[in-house]
Amino acid sequence: MVIDELENNVILQSVFNASFEGIIVIDIDGIIHKVNQAIETMFGHKTNKLLEKSIEILIPDTLKLKNEYSYTANTLELKEKCFGKDFDVFGVKHDGTKFPIEINLNSLNIDGKQMLILFIIDISKNILEKYNITKQKLVTKEAQYKAILDTLPDLMILYDSDGNYLEIHTPKKNKLVTAYDEHIGKNIDTLLPKKVCHKLRKAFSNCQKTKETQFVEYSLLINGELKHLESRIVQTDSGDYLSIIRDITKSKNAEKIIKESEEQKRLALEVGEFGSWDWNLITNRIERDTYQSYLLGLKEHEKVITFESFLEKIYPEDRENVKLVVTEAIKNKKNYTIEYRILHPDKSVHWLHEKGSLFTTIDGIPERIIGVTNDISERKKAEQKLIESEKQLRKLTVQLEEKVAERTTELTSTVQKLVESNLSLGDQIQITQSAESKTLSSRILLSNIAQNFPRGFVVVVDANFKIVFIEGEELDDLGFRDIVQIGDTIGNVKIVPQEVSTKVKSHIEKTLKGEHCSFEVEFQDKTYMVNTTPLINIDKKIEEILLVYNNISYQKDIELEILNTLKKEQELSELKSRFISMASHEFRTPLSAILSSAILIEKLNAPGYEDRRLNYVSKIRASVKNLVVILNDFLSLSKLQEGKVVAEPVSFDFIEFSNSLIEEIEGIKKNGQTITLRHPQPNIEVFLDQKFLKHIVFNLLSNAIKYSEEHKEIIFHIETHKQRLLFEITDQGVGIPEEDQTNLFKRFFRATNTTHIEGTGLGLNIVKSYIELMGGTITLKSDLNIGTTFYVELPLKNEIK
Repeated sequence: MVIDELENNVILQSVFNASFEGIIVIDIDGIIHKVNQAIETMFGHKTNKLLEKSIEILIPDTLKLKNEYSYTANTLELKEKCFGKDFDVFGVKHDGTKFPIEINLNSLNIDGKQMLILFIIDISKNILEKYNITKQKLVTKEAQYKAILDTLPDLMILYDSDGNYLEIHTPKKNKLVTAYDEHIGKNIDTLLPKKVCHKLRKAFSNCQKTKETQFVEYSLLINGELKHLESRIVQTDSGDYLSIIRDITKSKNAEKIIKESEEQKRLALEVGEFGSWDWNLITNRIERDTYQSYLLGLKEHEKVITFESFLEKIYPEDRENVKLVVTEAIKNKKNYTIEYRILHPDKSVHWLHEKGSLFTTIDGIPERIIGVTNDISERKKAEQKLIESEKQLRKLTVQLEEKVAERTTELTSTVQKLVESNLSLGDQIQITQSAESKTLSSRILLSNIAQNFPRGFVVVVDANFKIVFIEGEELDDLGFRDIVQIGDTIGNVKIVPQEVSTKVKSHIEKTLKGEHCSFEVEFQDKTYMVNTTPLINIDKKIEEILLVYNNISYQKDIELEILNTLKKEQELSELKSRFISMASHEFRTPLSAILSSAILIEKLNAPGYEDRRLNYVSKIRASVKNLVVILNDFLSLSKLQEGKVVAEPVSFDFIEFSNSLIEEIEGIKKNGQTITLRHPQPNIEVFLDQKFLKHIVFNLLSNAIKYSEEHKEIIFHIETHKQRLLFEITDQGVGIPEEDQTNLFKRFFRATNTTHIEGTGLGLNIVKSYIELMGGTITLKSDLNIGTTFYVELPLKNEIK
């Protein structure tokens, strides 16, 4: 066994030293424990100089290796790992030179320690060989691509994303060739028209978004000749854009010639009053032009697309003959000519002359019939008259031969008929002149309607918002007659506010899409209802928009008046409801007290109950007094509404007046309540209605008492400022909710937090009315559960009007 191990160690040492691959043994910390001669030669180090050194001095970028051997340090086995095949690992020689290496990594266990063995190959020669092979392939590919490009007839240009010319390939025989080589490095904005640049940049953007080929058509003047070009644009892998440009001038000119030819044919048919049609015999579908449909009496949206539906339009007596002639023509593969009658929706009969040319497939199968039709009704009428005239002539000839003796009488009869015919012709001329007169009158009437359009005006604008017609009675009232001219653009009329023009333009845009619009605009204190309608040309395209402006200011005023009346009715109804609710409550309480007190007095009629009877009598008096107050409020309200109340001012001292009122109101104060009168001036002489002021102050003080608790102070402050009397009454009561403050002076209104306290809701309304009658104002400030202050401002002297 020992001999075998020695032999194996000798063999391994020989392999280790003789290996052309570099071999390094390192521990898990990257410290070199053994290297072979190939490593020392490869990295340019002397023998044994690398031992106990860090692997970093040979392979600086060992992060990947560290990850691998750090991860596998505690594992018994490590699968083979390879680095550097993609030239991403480099070694550093002793002289500092870097060179690419490939590393194979394996794990091994030496004396119970986990070690890593690195097999390293210098791959510099491999890279050079791969480079030469790749270069040769590239040259071959370039030759192939150049050969392909030389065979292509199209011009090819490579642009970068900014529109700069990178490469240009121009075929030798391409007529689009100019000095394109001079364009390289330049931008399309400096060489091409603005519209063409816009199309190309849009195609670049679409290429990037959709990754699909974009097709762009545009025209350029090249060498003095207008060229129509088609550009197919694709995005390359590098983000550039390859444009393959083809000359489509011939096809475009051919399309133009075809369109012009078709237009000339259509005009020729219209001038000759011919209608054309194309019948596909395979699909049994007939395509007709507009005049052909007119000849058949078809309505605008009515379709007659099959032969069977066409036969239904033919006069019943001619139907079978038409069917037979057409069927025979198809059967015999021949053209045909036929005359037949058509029955129009208005029951009128029209004669039509039709020619049909039959076309067959290559196999001789009838494929289609193309034909023209014209109206021969007048000719048929003339022929019918001619036939009738011939019959009449034959009849006259026979009569002349048979009755020579009666020739004179017959001639007279003939002359008479001619006279009648002349009279009939005169009648027809008169009818024609009458019709012409009616047409002229209609035109004048239409012109007058437009010019005198009542309470409005009519405008016609084109798709560019330009005014092509404007007339109406309202133009003079608005001042448009001399300002707005044909050709002006909507939005540039200075007299019209910008917001109105913007609104009108937005609805014109909708109408150009086929939508009928109705909307309102306001300017110059007038309201107009605008209705828009698209005007369709003979090609059924919307070219112009009709706008009809109607002045609805009067209707708007009526509408506002109706709304105000309805609001007043609603308020009246609400007031009635409040009055009924309040009256039923406020009258019931004192009446109930009076009734109960009267009953108790009746029962306590015996001697010894005098004090209790007096107490009940006092309650009756108080209830009656409360009823009197309520009735006085109703009476005051009624007089105020009827306008019977006027101020009767007199001169008096307001301070003395206020003191007397405070004494008078002492009897209704709650326990512990006090009224403090504050006035910086000893007396204030006023010229006001004394009764009004008594009601105002009494009501405000009684409210302060009513809505305040016991032992609270009420402050009555009086002062003057600039010939105005100012006084405030402040309490410390329940306060008024903020949402109720705006309605507090309305009739029958009571704050939501006082419904349990007696009151009519009229007091403050009457107070405000009295104050206003004397030229004053009243305001308030209130906080819930803190208190309320009423501010009254009056003139010192109320002038009698």
